[in-house]
Amino acid sequence: MKVRFEDLGRTFEGQPDQLLLELCLDHGVDMEAACGGFAACNTCRVRVIEGELTPLDPVEQPFLDRADQRLGCQARLIGDVRLRLDPGEA
Repeated sequence: MKVRFEDLGRTFEGQPDQLLLELCLDHGVDMEAACGGFAACNTCRVRVIEGELTPLDPVEQPFLDRADQRLGCQARLIGDVRLRLDPGEA
């Protein structure tokens, strides 16, 4: 599965059901996770431009400002996706 970060000009391969935060860390993408990846902040937030991730987990909702946002610590790959980093403040 291809993951493209438009704002970084980077594309790399991920595995089905791979956690987005884990994938980013493996590929040197500077995705902060101030809460340690427990869905308790919004520093790992991304904007989905195209493609799909796993369904929205209700624990994410308080940290999202828009319908096209997801938390990297909760979203998993299900297909090719184009994203932009869209972190909130810690």
